[in-house]
Amino acid sequence: AVVSTQSTGSLPAGHSYTFTRETPVILDVAMVNKFCYKDPEGHGGMFAGAQDTDSMGRKCVDGTKCRNPDGDPSGPYCVVEADGGKRVRSTCGIPRCIWDVECYAGNGVGYRGNANSARTSPKKTVLCQNWTVDEPHANFFHPTEYNKKTYGIGSHNSCRNPNPKLISDPWCYTTDRMVRWAKCDTLKRCDSSFDYFKRDI
Repeated sequence: AVVSTQSTGSLPAGHSYTFTRETPVILDVAMVNKFCYKDPEGHGGMFAGAQDTDSMGRKCVDGTKCRNPDGDPSGPYCVVEADGGKRVRSTCGIPRCIWDVECYAGNGVGYRGNANSARTSPKKTVLCQNWTVDEPHANFFHPTEYNKKTYGIGSHNSCRNPNPKLISDPWCYTTDRMVRWAKCDTLKRCDSSFDYFKRDI
């Protein structure tokens, strides 16, 4: 991946980094929700990184880390002591992941983007069936707690891969009664042309 803008900060382990547009960076997909967060997952509701300071460098109180349990649109945050000792909620400035949001990596299990169409023939693309329903096709992957956490299945019709043992890319049940399921091959696989994360400035 190539990081989009010059930025300096700290990785979860405390190592410093400075990335520029020209710096090629290979980042393990395992860093997702440790270094950056997937905005479609409740604006970072699954983020579990080690950062314990807000975007201004102020320490989170009571030994807490940056989290977003209530889906605040601004992303992971923590409570800090502002001027005068008053405790306030403050965003942590965690970057948003691009990998597995705007493209997919590996077998697509981690994909959490909003692509919701599949190609059923060389010239035909159809919308995906919502994961909560069994019409027009019976659905074996309803949004149970396990499927939500592991595969991103929810009350939506976005492409996912809850069956990685048999399917190697994001897919969905289709709304075409003649085609039960299809791969979402309009999605691009993540490669060095995609920035790994995007920092809001």
